[in-house]
Amino acid sequence: MLLAFFSALLLAAYATVRYLISSSGVRYLVDTYGMDKKKLGKLKYKDIAALRKNINQLRKQNDAFSLEELVRKYRP
Repeated sequence: MLLAFFSALLLAAYATVRYLISSSGVRYLVDTYGMDKKKLGKLKYKDIAALRKNINQLRKQNDAFSLEELVRKYRP
C-alpha cells in the first residue's frame, strides 16, 4: 500500500514538472515571437519542442524569411 502511494505521488510530480516545462516553452514563444497562446495550446509537448528547435536553428543561420514563415502560422 505504501508503495502504491509513493508511485502515485511520483507520477503526479512527474506530470506537474512536465506541464510546467511545456507551459514555460509556450510562454517563451508567446512573449518572444508574439504567437497565439490558443494555437500553441493545441500542440503537444513534442511539437512545441520541435518548433523551438527549428526556430533556434533558423536564428543561428540568420534566415529571417524562413523564420518569419515558420512563426506566421502561429500568430493571431
